[in-house]
Amino acid sequence: MKKYCFYKVLHEGKRVHMVYQGHLLRPDTAFLSEFTLDQPATVICQISHGGSNLGNPPDSSTEHEEFSGILYPLLGVGLVCCWIAALSFTSSLSFTVYFALLVFSGLFIVAALPTAETD
Repeated sequence: MKKYCFYKVLHEGKRVHMVYQGHLLRPDTAFLSEFTLDQPATVICQISHGGSNLGNPPDSSTEHEEFSGILYPLLGVGLVCCWIAALSFTSSLSFTVYFALLVFSGLFIVAALPTAETD
């Protein structure tokens, strides 16, 4: 159905998602009459930037890139909060805690630098 109603939008490289009562309508090639919809029905069409979606499932590499775009900042904020907490309670923490923080911080920097260079 999408390729008939949203032909121009799909060929512009955008994605069209059709949702009914919180559920994604699949397969993309089906017509609305093939779904069990209450009458009258409200179908929400979300158009977003991304690859062409002519009946194909979303590309997993695109979803991975979207997830990694927020993962590293969240991990960075978490590490900063851990360092602030560790430095605030210096008298009650052992060497092991600081060593673990140093190891995790180093791993984070090694993992985050290649992705920062590709942006």
